[in-house]
Amino acid sequence: MNNNYHIIRIQQYLNGELSKEEMYQLEREALDDPLLQDAIDGYRMQQEVSHRQLSLLQQRLAARIEGKVQERDAFFFGWQRLGVAATACVLMVLVLVLLWIRNHHLQSGSTGKEVNVELAPTVQIQAQAAGGETGFDAAPEGGWQQFNTYLAENAEIAAITGNVVLVFKIDPQGKPYAIEEIGNADTSLIDESKRLLQAGPLWKGSRAKIVVSFK
Repeated sequence: MNNNYHIIRIQQYLNGELSKEEMYQLEREALDDPLLQDAIDGYRMQQEVSHRQLSLLQQRLAARIEGKVQERDAFFFGWQRLGVAATACVLMVLVLVLLWIRNHHLQSGSTGKEVNVELAPTVQIQAQAAGGETGFDAAPEGGWQQFNTYLAENAEIAAITGNVVLVFKIDPQGKPYAIEEIGNADTSLIDESKRLLQAGPLWKGSRAKIVVSFK
């Protein structure tokens, strides 16, 4: 049956309210559409259908559906408000805890107790040419003062003192190599002296013998 055939049109046909042409057209369509014919026969066998009653039933159905929707919305918004209230309570508790911690720290700090922090002693480091032996003609390109400034700014040893005597050669680019330690200095001081020497400024000359002092 074609969905275009509304119940009102069938009722009008049964009540003789259609024109002859419309009734003829509907009958022709019923011949081609068995479902339409069954609907006409069914309505003819049953009592007259009141469209007002149908409208009333539709209104009641729509009102019932609307009531369900409103009930569902009320349930949803009720839970939503409950969730917002719970979140607000949690935030309030967190704020109170933070305020208590802050006040507790302030009160603890006002007791007059002093906290002394002891820093590790700073080691002063400097280097100089070792003695006046012959055969050692190298020196830092920027001078000893600039070289010692570099040592002081880049040394990583603390709380260990001692002297390290180093003998090394200078390559054509001015970099120290073949670095050897003379004596029995602390191993950490030897390693730090070699590191500073290899990473430091360039040198001029061919060989050098220096004393690196950690004070």
